[in-house]
Amino acid sequence: MFKKIISIILLIFFYQPFTNAQNVKNVILLIPDGASTDLLALSRWYSGTNKLAIDELICGMVKTHSADSTIADSAPAGTAMATGHKSITKYIGVDANRTPRISILEQAKLRGMATGVVVTCQFPHATPAAFVCHHVNRDDYPILSKQFISNSPTLVFGGGKKYIDENNLEPLLNNEGIIIISNLNDFRALQEIRNNQPVWALFSDWNSNSKYLSYSCDRNENHEPSLAEMTHKAIQILSKSGNGFFLMVEGSQIDWAAHVNDPKAIVTEFLAFNESVAVALEFAKQNGETAVIVCPDHGNGGISIGNMESGDQSSNPNKYDKVNVHKRVVEPLQAVTHSSRWVVETILNELESNKLTFNPIKIDTLIANNYTVNLSDNELHSLINSLEWYRTNVKTNSKAAGDTLSKAQVLLGRKLSQKLFIGWTTTGHTSEDVFLGVYHPQNDRPFGVVDNTEIAIYIQRILGLNVVTNNTQEQFYCLLPTDSFPGWARVSSNPLVFKTIGTSLEIPYNTNYYFLNGKKRYQSLLTIAIDEKVYVSSEVYKLLQNLR
Repeated sequence: MFKKIISIILLIFFYQPFTNAQNVKNVILLIPDGASTDLLALSRWYSGTNKLAIDELICGMVKTHSADSTIADSAPAGTAMATGHKSITKYIGVDANRTPRISILEQAKLRGMATGVVVTCQFPHATPAAFVCHHVNRDDYPILSKQFISNSPTLVFGGGKKYIDENNLEPLLNNEGIIIISNLNDFRALQEIRNNQPVWALFSDWNSNSKYLSYSCDRNENHEPSLAEMTHKAIQILSKSGNGFFLMVEGSQIDWAAHVNDPKAIVTEFLAFNESVAVALEFAKQNGETAVIVCPDHGNGGISIGNMESGDQSSNPNKYDKVNVHKRVVEPLQAVTHSSRWVVETILNELESNKLTFNPIKIDTLIANNYTVNLSDNELHSLINSLEWYRTNVKTNSKAAGDTLSKAQVLLGRKLSQKLFIGWTTTGHTSEDVFLGVYHPQNDRPFGVVDNTEIAIYIQRILGLNVVTNNTQEQFYCLLPTDSFPGWARVSSNPLVFKTIGTSLEIPYNTNYYFLNGKKRYQSLLTIAIDEKVYVSSEVYKLLQNLR
């Protein structure tokens, strides 16, 4: 009996449920997108250290399924972590019933906290968008970009200026008072937010592509900051807020490297992400009021040390227990100088500048010198055919051309992986539970296996934000086409316009403002149109109810 009582006391002491979370002032959420758990071991071996920054934080595992699939897409996976609600493929900040759900970043803004998004992908990509936007199509970058600008965090660091230029959104940025930085020196000189003007630092990759940043192994240190440097800068600025801050940091391209089965790119991307974890953890330990949470949104690729080449046959000279990880895996992988994406894009660049014809010998040499693999004649011709098709079709069929470029990278990545005894199961996402790491100054951490929606719930509670409920009406008010309001006449649907005697109310979609008698007024949330429903803020709804 005595032992049973002691066991119960210990269980209560060590198990800290979400409902008893201790409040902190700041939260830093770091998401290594698509990081399968085996990547931890490979990264340790590659780095030559026995310990990653994340190791001391790991306290559990997270279930990643979405509402419509065992294997989650990044949009619903990010939405679950950002809002506490399950969603379905392609939905951003919207639940499975197509209802917008307020995110923890938006709740932090409503509380007067500073907020930030730091990524290496384009800013309207699925994971960052899940914290800022509300839409049923993750690929609709024009809408997501507009929402991101109107609902801007205090700072946004990453890539994606391409989408501002393509959609002529610079006037909207200027109207919202957002400062754009694209120069590394200007970024490093940035010290604070002035006059409440949000700052966006958007960089191009080594190839002058303004869509996203380079892989870490390809990065030009004179033109692009590392993820760790961006994380440090974001913390430096946001921590000056007297009301606390919420920061989301994503190692975005871990996922992309997994999609093309590139072992060099994925391990160096994860180690770059790990440096960001170290930056966040150092600040949190010194600050004493900050929690750090690390969790992938899903797995990808099924990476492992050990493949079919290191199988269990007793006669196999490369059997798994005979493979010297340093000589056969780590050192050869360290000898690779660039990613498969860099190799493929370099070949295309040299073809465009007429430095290189489709000469198989020259191309094979370029690959061998930078990616340390030698292709067979069939593989080389397959690669050349893919690049020829890409050059011919990229302007008329960009989606198919992009897929072709990815296939060329997969060819190289699998060739390298095979000789290094690195296994992959897929070029897609996986359904595995992913690791969870948490630092809390009072050691108030979740343990065991939790659902991805519980990440948002935990953050809300340790920040003292509103608890997630199933009643969106607390944040968004839904207007149906048949709804009428005493004294108001609905005269237009897009933008939504109501008129009454002497008063007009214009509500543009995908913005955080409205016009009352032509005067621009800001509101707490975006106006979202989904199907025939329009979701508005409480400010607008009270106007329509004549509750001014």
